[in-house]
Amino acid sequence: MLEKVFSPAAAQKAQAEYCKKINAPHFAPLSGVCWRCKRNIYEKHGSPERSTGISVEEAGRKVICFCPHCNRSYDD
Repeated sequence: MLEKVFSPAAAQKAQAEYCKKINAPHFAPLSGVCWRCKRNIYEKHGSPERSTGISVEEAGRKVICFCPHCNRSYDD
């Protein structure tokens, strides 16, 4: 299994491009910072065994509609 790559700037760009490509709403915070927990959703947090965050690859293949750290929904 390949190591996930975390880069807030690259992930933000990947998410914006993906949403535009499939004509979907961009639910994720434009800054990348969750309104609830104040952590960047595109940064890795936690221990090596149990970490949270949205990788560049993940941001470029699905619409982000929740915080991976606190599970706050962005589409309600």
